[in-house]
Amino acid sequence: MPVEFSEYRCKRKYKSGSHKFPLFRLILLGLALLLAYYLGFFSMVVEMLPLPGTDDASDKPSWKVTCEKYSGTAFDLDGNLGQCSWIVRDSMAELPNSFLRYVASLRKGPASSIHWVAPVGDFSKALFVLHEDSVSRAYLHIPMADSSLVWVDASTGCRFPGLCPKQPLGWSSLSISDDFDFSGQEALLAMDKLRGIGEAPVRPILSGKVLAAGKDSLGYFVEIDHGYNVTSKMSGLFRYDKDSVSFEPGSLVDLHTMVGRIAPRDSSAIYLTIRRNGHFVRWNEFFAESHPVDSAKISKFKEQIGL
Repeated sequence: MPVEFSEYRCKRKYKSGSHKFPLFRLILLGLALLLAYYLGFFSMVVEMLPLPGTDDASDKPSWKVTCEKYSGTAFDLDGNLGQCSWIVRDSMAELPNSFLRYVASLRKGPASSIHWVAPVGDFSKALFVLHEDSVSRAYLHIPMADSSLVWVDASTGCRFPGLCPKQPLGWSSLSISDDFDFSGQEALLAMDKLRGIGEAPVRPILSGKVLAAGKDSLGYFVEIDHGYNVTSKMSGLFRYDKDSVSFEPGSLVDLHTMVGRIAPRDSSAIYLTIRRNGHFVRWNEFFAESHPVDSAKISKFKEQIGL
């Protein structure tokens, strides 16, 4: 028997185009907001928010409290600066950081004085450190162009701690033009040519011990091991100064040792080879690494901090 199906269509419910407006609730909400405003509730909330620049400076310990925390003696200086000082003898454990402990380890006598100077609002950001031993040495904390800070020995301009090389010809050094032609001179590819006034004394770039000495096609030479995997060889010397040093392997030399002179002409040259970890390093690069700040900037920084 065939079954027939018929489609059932339900009646649609049509929603009214008008909505009931909750007017009573809006009136209550408005009254509540108005009451909160008059009671100062909103002002209290704003004051409780951690907005930038609203930190309570009173929460930070004073310069005196911070200095005494590290067993130092506190002083107030002009320019909103503070000084924290220690007399260091045997123990360096009370010093607040590794830099001060290293400076203290350089003392020559049984005791030395160390002075840490920084803005009173930030103990950790020192401007300079003064170490008073048999001699006084100041170390400056100078900002660089990339906003980093570097410690510099105020007397030498060298990065501290680190190597502090000196120009081997000193006052007699003459500049070499930037367009000096090295092409075709294979020997100079691993040497730097330094010009100076005739018969000028030649001294080591760093202290160290003699590795070898002798004479080659360029003249006399001296090779020195400076430690820290750094060696130098000065070639083209006119003569040795045998009165000041013995050029036996192992002989010690320092920055004041005269190892020879350059040829007696108006303008003569020596040849310098610096190797670090066995690789040749240009003199200008080696010197610039150890002198990150020029003398003019050091003088300006000293003037700014009143040193």
